[in-house]
Amino acid sequence: MTLRRAFPLAPTLGLLLAAVAGCGEKIGIPQPEGLFSVAPYLLSEIYDDDDPRQLISSQGNLFVLADGTLTKRNQSYERLARIEGFADPRALCAGDYDSLVFVWDQGPGRVSWFRTRDLSVQLDQPSHTDLPAVRRCVAMAACRAGIEQVPGATTYLYLADPDSGVVHRYAYDPYTGLVAHGILCRRGGDAARFVHDPGALARDSADSLLVCDVDTLRNWVIRFNSVPDLLDTAPGGVGPDPLRGHAALFAPAACNPPAADEYVLGDAAGCNETDWVGGPSDAEGEFTTPQGVAVDGSGRIFVSDTGNDRIQIFGPDGGYRVLFGNPDWSPAPGGLTTVDIRTGVGETGVKYGAYVYVVAGGQVRRFISGEYYDYVNANLPPDP
Repeated sequence: MTLRRAFPLAPTLGLLLAAVAGCGEKIGIPQPEGLFSVAPYLLSEIYDDDDPRQLISSQGNLFVLADGTLTKRNQSYERLARIEGFADPRALCAGDYDSLVFVWDQGPGRVSWFRTRDLSVQLDQPSHTDLPAVRRCVAMAACRAGIEQVPGATTYLYLADPDSGVVHRYAYDPYTGLVAHGILCRRGGDAARFVHDPGALARDSADSLLVCDVDTLRNWVIRFNSVPDLLDTAPGGVGPDPLRGHAALFAPAACNPPAADEYVLGDAAGCNETDWVGGPSDAEGEFTTPQGVAVDGSGRIFVSDTGNDRIQIFGPDGGYRVLFGNPDWSPAPGGLTTVDIRTGVGETGVKYGAYVYVVAGGQVRRFISGEYYDYVNANLPPDP
């Protein structure tokens, strides 16, 4: 693993804002929301790794899937623990109060779980479950919403399976492993409740699930109330339904009934818009094949806008905030995660900065928030 300094790429905050706005276009300087950074992010470090695929953060550390391995790393990307021997690990998430990390291994079609503390397994309990119903998993997320429906279970685990056209739901019980409990969503319709090509997943600050739909005619991130719907019926009204979730509004609806764009991030039909046509877009707040999503401690949503080589940030209400990245900084970004960092206490309360780690260009790239960069460097320019 090789570390490369990347600070020479970092312009001033004013230049970054001008670049985002475009030549001759005025833009207001973003104001901090709550306690967390809202300024554009600067590329600070590039880490070479052995085929990094996905990564998450938990309790201030990173968990990185690479070729045959799961590695726990600190914020400087130094190795803390490692598990080897996976056939083809493709997805991971933290769950069960962040005490466990779950890994999907495509080779055997299996989910295994390990303690986040040291990547060990508990010998007197199950450590994996084979899931033959999952054809191909590209992302996972854990969420406890509605778990009381399954006595003894501690969290739900969601697996995005584009080959089957569904997001599977499994209940995790530490004594029995994973047990199927319906699905979150499936393809088959045009409403926001349907996901045509499920990709990256994340739990938001309100315990809803965010699902990337990388259908080239959609390019959406859809928000779901993930609580299994016990009243939902199967197509044709025969037998129990797969207990789907419901598309959830980001903010109070502006029209009645709510329009598609009130359930999704990206370009979707608005109120009374009858001639909407979807497709790739490089406009602010819109995407081309979004393949990564993460949520920070203030509830802001970070989306890897993969086809546009950038990362976009939205508020918890779905409102567009700011973007950063370019083909040199973040080529075809995929999985990403955020780490919030306490920097001190001021007149308005606790102050925070942030790192964003992104899998891009076959490397892991660390971005630093503009405010935290100023804090770390005492407003001095980076080293040449």
